[in-house]
Amino acid sequence: MIYNLIKSYHMTFFREFKVKLIKIKWLKKAIRKLFDLFLLTNCGTPPITTLAIEINEACNRKCDWCPNSKNQRKNGFIDEEIFYKIIDQMAEIKFVGRVTFNQYNEPLLDNRLPKFIRYVRQKLSSSYIYLNTNGDFINIELWTLLRKEGLDYVNISQYDGKINQNIKKVLESLDNEEKKHFGVHIFDTSKINNRAGLVNTTSKLPLKKFCFRPFSQLCVTYEGKVVLCCNDYFGQIEIGDVKTTPIKEIWENEIFVRYRKELKKGNRADLELCKTCDA
Repeated sequence: MIYNLIKSYHMTFFREFKVKLIKIKWLKKAIRKLFDLFLLTNCGTPPITTLAIEINEACNRKCDWCPNSKNQRKNGFIDEEIFYKIIDQMAEIKFVGRVTFNQYNEPLLDNRLPKFIRYVRQKLSSSYIYLNTNGDFINIELWTLLRKEGLDYVNISQYDGKINQNIKKVLESLDNEEKKHFGVHIFDTSKINNRAGLVNTTSKLPLKKFCFRPFSQLCVTYEGKVVLCCNDYFGQIEIGDVKTTPIKEIWENEIFVRYRKELKKGNRADLELCKTCDA
């Protein structure tokens, strides 16, 4: 029972205990510690609990703390057949976790998002479909469509110190029950971190702490490449390519195995991306 609860944490917690509970900081930390403990003590291949597919590479913003502000992206879009192939393979392994549509992109720039959500809901009926967005393009019509197709929750991050008017209009149109599926938070840009150790810091000592991401996240770029985790902006650690290799085989790849083994021991010294990453 405990195993199954932790295994489906990303879905079950939000569904059964309601999204509002995640705002209770101590509870969020307790759930995370429980999940980390499960990963540390699990001897086999850990279950995938989050599937993050970068459906496009574009973003309409150039936030100064984000790598997008310093690097020119190609504005590419995932091939639909690759997307469907990923979802079909996840259905084969009976995936029940969280599905997202972003890495460093803005998913609402891709007008195929509604049909992608519909396909995920059809194939992965027990998954938790979660949308991360800056909210610049959201309106009540689009929100209604996304919910109709099967979206469970939207997480809108606002970076201007206030909630934008288009988002306020959507909120004003929602009843209390529907608001449980619509999250907005103002992002504190003063609290930044060193994702994948990309920033040169004064401290070169490797951190000694656990990280759950390589144990639970399957992150696929719009080109179909699986990277180490969501913080690997440049795709420096490529684990495999879903166009040529089955997802199950990629998840059990020796690179993933090595990173998990060293992170379990709290040893980041030989893990270049993880050495000074504090995300």
